[in-house]
Amino acid sequence: MKIGIVLGTRPEIIKNYSLVRELRRQGRDHVVIHTNQHSDDRMQAAIFSQMGYTPDFVLPAPYKLGKAIDWLCGLIVEEKIDLILVNGDTAAALVGAIAAVYSDVQLAHVEAGLRSFDRQMYEERNRIMVDSAAHYLFSYTDYQAGYLAKIPDLRGAIFNVGNTTVDLIHDFMDQLTPPAVQRYGYVTLHRKEFTDDPARMRQVFTTLNALAPQFEALIFPMHPRTRAEMARHQLPDSLLSNVTVLDPVGAFESLAYQRYADLVITDSGCVQEEAYIFNAPCITIRENTERPETLVNDANIVTGFEHAAIMAAVDRQISRPAEIFAPVYGSYGVAQRILATLDEHFTS
Repeated sequence: MKIGIVLGTRPEIIKNYSLVRELRRQGRDHVVIHTNQHSDDRMQAAIFSQMGYTPDFVLPAPYKLGKAIDWLCGLIVEEKIDLILVNGDTAAALVGAIAAVYSDVQLAHVEAGLRSFDRQMYEERNRIMVDSAAHYLFSYTDYQAGYLAKIPDLRGAIFNVGNTTVDLIHDFMDQLTPPAVQRYGYVTLHRKEFTDDPARMRQVFTTLNALAPQFEALIFPMHPRTRAEMARHQLPDSLLSNVTVLDPVGAFESLAYQRYADLVITDSGCVQEEAYIFNAPCITIRENTERPETLVNDANIVTGFEHAAIMAAVDRQISRPAEIFAPVYGSYGVAQRILATLDEHFTS
């Protein structure tokens, strides 16, 4: 069985680390295929370097959905790939799923079963389509596996294996050293439903600026999309005058910031998971989440975009006592479990 891992974004490079590591360790036939969706070196080459692997193929053109599908269909034939593996809810996951369907090869979806129940989100539509096409649905939690089991028309088999981020954090824990700053909050904001709305961006940035004095620092590595949309909407940097705005940071630096943060503020699905694994209180500046497991006992609070709701959630989270969150994301060895499952159930 030759496996083609299809990815295209920074989070996918990180989340597939342990799968590539295990494929290499076992000497398994595989290729890593990058759709060039995140083409910025800070979001691609630098992250591959930190994860210790590189793509075997990169789309040799600016990313376009249809072009990426056609290109991948050709690679499946040329490289004699038996199974496409995708992770998450990105355009790259959809590219992999469609190419697998039309090339008549099998499809494995890691991170299956997530739902925000918001059909306006591109990611939600991607999740539904990829889950529908997959032969193997690998969920991160019992909740996600249980949701998938209620869908009557899935063609794939469901396996709850845990979260590959657990493997990543285990392997690199010694690199997640404390930052110089002591009492701080950590911020990531980049989603389209946030950056497309200048009024929403202004309101949230004003709120961040108001709460920053509660910390020694409020650290905000700004995603390239967020920075570009600030410029397009003509939002001044002064909106964040009290906030420590940085260029994007590496994977381990971001994880280290989360590990030691007094509070994590995000709109990222991955960061919600990472904060939970680190037992870091979190607030999610969105109107919904596809990670309801993180909401148990207010480990994570979904606030929406209004100033008063965000400030109230911040007050609640920074005053809570330290605690260990229930281990919903499973134990180390996720990549091994995925490959063992494929070995057991794969049929050409």
